Amino acid sequence: MIRATLVYLFIGLYVVLMAPIAVVWTLVTRDTAILYKMARLAIRIAGWMCGVKVTVRGKERIRSGYNYVFVSNHQGNFDAPVLLHVIPRDCRAIVKQEMMRIPVLSLLMKLVGFVPIERSRPARAHKSLEYGTRLLKQGRPFIAFPEGTRSRDGRLGPFKKGVFVMALKAGTPVAPVTIRGSREIQPPGTYAIRPGTVEVIFHEPIPTDRMTRQDADCLMERTRCLIASGLEEMERLPRGLATG
Repeated sequence: MIRATLVYLFIGLYVVLMAPIAVVWTLVTRDTAILYKMARLAIRIAGWMCGVKVTVRGKERIRSGYNYVFVSNHQGNFDAPVLLHVIPRDCRAIVKQEMMRIPVLSLLMKLVGFVPIERSRPARAHKSLEYGTRLLKQGRPFIAFPEGTRSRDGRLGPFKKGVFVMALKAGTPVAPVTIRGSREIQPPGTYAIRPGTVEVIFHEPIPTDRMTRQDADCLMERTRCLIASGLEEMERLPRGLATG
């Protein structure tokens, strides 16, 4: 409980003190790099405060200079920060519309090009995905959690198709990612943060340049199977020993 309170206080103070400088710099230079540097520094410090370690497998499969849509399962609050930290690119992300109601954070997400999805309003969701497709075509990688929400029991849920259509329209490879451990660090519905290890496996990216929009279901299922195989491997081996 004390650990969680200290971490949230740190993040709040960090954002309040650093965000104005980063926002002004971004608006003047039209360069979002400082926002990512600021975020990664905060993630490193918060991770140290929480006692969270990260192990990564398969990172060599992510080729330098290539654009990807990183598609991951979603187990807990630490998933997105961990991926932003370990992926060697400044990624945009597809987020719930509710995230855009958080003061200051919503401004930062808008500046870097995060795409909010309002699933209850299909027309708006479609417009958001079209915007994401344009960003992908400009060479800007994305992180997405196609389950749409965190798993309550740790098991892999059904996927939504939107992000795969987006990748197909842009001709961008999909990089499946399996993540485990964040749920144990902060179980759903709890405030306390426990020390622990988050494991990440990068699977072989799936090229989409020879696919059409009609292949969205196939691409979605292929991605889900790879992520599921990573979870099965992690369950068989002691933590930190999955080879990916």
